[in-house]
Amino acid sequence: MFLKLLLITIVIMVIAFLGLGVQTFFSKKKAFPETKIGHNKQMRKNKIYCYKTQQKMIDKGLDNSGGGCSSC
Repeated sequence: MFLKLLLITIVIMVIAFLGLGVQTFFSKKKAFPETKIGHNKQMRKNKIYCYKTQQKMIDKGLDNSGGGCSSC
């Protein structure tokens, strides 16, 4: 019984990973999102910066209205 359940679970997991792999690697319209905060345009637009940049702004007494972090 345990072996049968284990095999069914493995088969379902293999099908799920293959499905994700096919969608990821063969889809030309989709791209991986930029995960680094300093490189993500939408995060910069919303004035969200990496920790290093925010700390520099706090140390200099600036508000979070500008800057960015390309080294993070």
